[in-house]
Amino acid sequence: MRLLSDPRRRGGLLRFVIVATLVASATAHVRLRFVQNGNDLYWSDPQAVSIAIQEAGSDNISDASHVTAIGNAVDSWNAAGRTTFGLVNAGVTSRTDWESNDIHLVTFDENNSSGFFTGSSGTVAITPVSFFESGRIVDADVLFNGKNFSFTTSGRSGRFDIQDVMAHELGHVAGLDHSGVCGSTMFPYVDSTVILHRSLSRDEGSALASIYPSSSQGRISGRVCRQADGTGVSGAHVSVRDAGGRVVAAALAEASGSFVIGGLQPGTFTVIADPLDQPVSASNLGGGQSVATDFEAGVLGTVEVVGSEVQSMGTVHVGADVSVRLGRASDRYPLRVVAGETTSLVIGGVGLLAGSTILASDPNVGVSNVLWFGSSVRLDLTAPSGALPGHIDLTVTTSSGSQDILVGGLEVTPPSPTVSSVTPGSGDPSGGDTVTVAGTGFRRGVRVVIGDRVYVDGEVGGCTLIDENTLTLTTSATIAGEHDVVVIDASGVEGRGSDAFTVSAPPVLESLFPSVGSVAGGTLVRLTGQDLVAGSVITIDGVVQANASVVSPGRVELLTSAGLPGGPYILELTSPAGDSAQLAFAFVPEEDPVLGAVSPRRGDRSGGLQVTLHGSGFEAGDLVIIGASAASGAGGVAVEPEFVDANTLRFTTPPGSTGTKTVTVMDADTQQASMLEAGFTYTGPDGVEEGGCAAVVIPGPPDWRRVVGGSGWILVLLLLGAHRMRAAGSPPRGAIPTVLA
Repeated sequence: MRLLSDPRRRGGLLRFVIVATLVASATAHVRLRFVQNGNDLYWSDPQAVSIAIQEAGSDNISDASHVTAIGNAVDSWNAAGRTTFGLVNAGVTSRTDWESNDIHLVTFDENNSSGFFTGSSGTVAITPVSFFESGRIVDADVLFNGKNFSFTTSGRSGRFDIQDVMAHELGHVAGLDHSGVCGSTMFPYVDSTVILHRSLSRDEGSALASIYPSSSQGRISGRVCRQADGTGVSGAHVSVRDAGGRVVAAALAEASGSFVIGGLQPGTFTVIADPLDQPVSASNLGGGQSVATDFEAGVLGTVEVVGSEVQSMGTVHVGADVSVRLGRASDRYPLRVVAGETTSLVIGGVGLLAGSTILASDPNVGVSNVLWFGSSVRLDLTAPSGALPGHIDLTVTTSSGSQDILVGGLEVTPPSPTVSSVTPGSGDPSGGDTVTVAGTGFRRGVRVVIGDRVYVDGEVGGCTLIDENTLTLTTSATIAGEHDVVVIDASGVEGRGSDAFTVSAPPVLESLFPSVGSVAGGTLVRLTGQDLVAGSVITIDGVVQANASVVSPGRVELLTSAGLPGGPYILELTSPAGDSAQLAFAFVPEEDPVLGAVSPRRGDRSGGLQVTLHGSGFEAGDLVIIGASAASGAGGVAVEPEFVDANTLRFTTPPGSTGTKTVTVMDADTQQASMLEAGFTYTGPDGVEEGGCAAVVIPGPPDWRRVVGGSGWILVLLLLGAHRMRAAGSPPRGAIPTVLA
């Protein structure tokens, strides 16, 4: 077992962060598994796994659009069908305590507070999954690495698309490992130019239908053996494609070569076996699984699935290993093929020599202008207008008859929609405006995003598809600001009208905390209100506060500049439109208290635990407040601590309800204060708080669980070079993959 960090005991709970100790399931899709006992990970109550979104989001995003992007990713999994698995969008929260079991949190770690993103970490996002040894999942959270990477919701170049990354992470939340289907959402590589992981492949849909079925599904079974000696092929990647050549499901064979692929609807399927070497390899899985690659990819046969019966293929054989390989991790999968257009692609590989042939699994997709370069092939692909979306295979066959198959590497999509006009171009924040969006490529299932609102075709309160060039909708209450109008196709491709709709509303300030700061400046002040937008300017007594940021439309944070003692002064927030709101703030000569750390950070809800606070600027007579509002500082339980020195206070915890609480140190005389939002956690008597599953106490040592870190979508950016060479007509040189380990 290799640990990302040392074991940490939290309230009787021993937590491990495990890398490379998961194994893919041998039956029905590639699942996360606890390698020590072979149990697959699962939710015991999969119908309503809640996902809460930390309101602060990414420091690259100032308009709260991360909430919409994450919500769209949640919707993509809920649209899978044929499954009891469902995600509940619990909305935004000010909580940051992702380690707590009572919340499944999506958060952006901007300063490595989680400990996962040390140094110049290449990890873009990670999904820690906590589970009992039975495999029952207790908690799952998604952490974006905001310290080392930048994110976008607007297609900004060089940044990772939040919806694309989140859609993948939610697969791990569901209990899925990475997939060998190269175009799937669970494909273990990412590129900042690719957004097609937003929409689930049929492989993910079949996986959910197999693991959490809402009704009986068909299955195909068999055993993959070597033709030469009849031995089973351990870890053979087996996939099935429908009559149209689209990949619908995949799994890994177990050690004996036996496989079962479930979640299938009735139909006729072609079954494929290929070695899991490139672009996906065994190293992309959780580890512990024996994956053989010493065989030739090929078609195992055709099977008709009727109803929910298991259709057995018996023993099927594959040939000896060959030298040709199609596909490399440096390719940007899925490779998009646009219906009605000709797309030029360059695909890496080995042994791609003149005299070879290359064909798509959909015979209606034409292949032309093929140029062979040994380590790559350049080709044009033409999909007919109206071609069904989905993932198709490419098969390369050498002049000697050797072949390799790139499974699901191509994704056929419709053309991207475009937005040419939005009428009217502005509206009221309370909503009720009838808006017409004109453009091209609008299709059934489309969704329109304006600010923090999503309008889905055919849903109540959604948009109405008039024709392929026209959409209409009636706005709901929308946050203030200039908003892009984004039309997103069901395939995930989008069109965007930049700043096409403006919502004007005067800002409202409701509270600030603390209301007093040191004349030296540097006081962290939290302001709450409504319609707070990026670009607003804050002044105190006419002095511009340079270090201010809009966290969300309801929250602003600022570090005060130095000021003159006295007040109360006018703190004024002025929006880009010129509207303003005011509150009062005062400066005092005294140094601010600064709360840096709480030790220990967890204790029983009955109270009575001695806790030490570390920081600076503490004075005798300061108060400690447990559980005050993170936004306004109101409420909570105040206790009088023992003053040790200017850097140390001690107090005994009062009784409290389970969950994570704020901890505040306040100067009782001046009202200066410093708060840690996730300062202390009250635990229940069994040390396990209920999350998105049934909390059942396990006999024996009940609190042992494991945390899966390495199989969450850890995006490891291999900085081995500076550029991808993708010049048309020549092979790529020095192509650098972005790896999801």
